Amino acid sequence: MTIGVIGCGNMGSALIRGLVRSRWVLQKRVTAWDPDGKVLSRIVRTYGIRRGGSNAEVAQAKVILLAVKPQQMEEVFQEIRPSLDNRPLLISIAAGIPTEWIQKRVPRSVPVVRVMPNTPALVGAGISAIAPGRAAKTKDLQIAKRIFACVGEVVEVPEEWMNAVTAVSGSGPAYFFFLMEQMIRAGIALGLPLQVARRLVLGTAKGAVRLATVSKEEPAFLRARVTSKGGTTEAAFRVFEGAGLADLLQRGIRAAAQRAKELTP
Repeated sequence: MTIGVIGCGNMGSALIRGLVRSRWVLQKRVTAWDPDGKVLSRIVRTYGIRRGGSNAEVAQAKVILLAVKPQQMEEVFQEIRPSLDNRPLLISIAAGIPTEWIQKRVPRSVPVVRVMPNTPALVGAGISAIAPGRAAKTKDLQIAKRIFACVGEVVEVPEEWMNAVTAVSGSGPAYFFFLMEQMIRAGIALGLPLQVARRLVLGTAKGAVRLATVSKEEPAFLRARVTSKGGTTEAAFRVFEGAGLADLLQRGIRAAAQRAKELTP
């Protein structure tokens, strides 16, 4: 197994880190390339992997991870197209780029797998949705799943769900960060020191996720169990409901899904 990583931004570097730490693949069998020489040098030095000389060189690997922005994909394929005759597995994390868009730019038999990870992958706690293209076989999907299992959980979905996945889990961490941000600000406004408010909010978030993960009950039930009649939580939810917070969240997530659809070429 040889793996080439094109793009060493946050997600590309997270995948390299996960692969190296998992020891699923030898460091010397991972090659990376990024146009930012300083970033590439740091990644190579930190994880002991091979430094590629170009996208085309990296594309000679058996598995190619395309960790570049959607608007860079066309240029990347112009560079790597001559290197794809050995039928590597292409794994793309470019948001909004369908597998069919890629299939039209590579030899017909080249397998393509599309993945939507999220930023908690940076600390090995991500969740990635994975969808096979028409030329991908079971073994190709298994390889992709194994790679992304190095940075968190993996869920297989039909590709037509990817816009919804992008809105719910791709953008999802930002929604939780925003809620944490507002809770910390509220705590400070109520007189708590910043560090105390931050510790309380992050600890509460961690505990809530843990409880929801291990419980057999749905989040709605867990919320109701905290919301005692006439209590403090009910007072907060009276304000939330009066402001239409639930509807606002739903509208925001639908807008994210619509934007993902609009970005699809």
